[in-house]
Amino acid sequence: MRYTPAGVPLIECKISHRSRQLESGGEREVTLTLPAIAIGEIAQRLQRLNVTQAISASGFLARKSRNSPYIVLHICSLENIQTGAQ
Repeated sequence: MRYTPAGVPLIECKISHRSRQLESGGEREVTLTLPAIAIGEIAQRLQRLNVTQAISASGFLARKSRNSPYIVLHICSLENIQTGAQ
């Protein structure tokens, strides 16, 4: 956890995903790890989770910076899968 110059909490992490998806009438296993960032209250909640905790996260994809070719998931909402708490 770090803080922006304005004092807003910010956390950078990696999100791992595994699922089965339908593609062209067949099932495909999808696995990936994606860099992510959370700001404010979401960052504080994310910091309290266990590293292996299953979550459902939603947000948007954006470049890491204006000229970067790398994509980062900006987490806007977070749900703890095991407890259902938001």
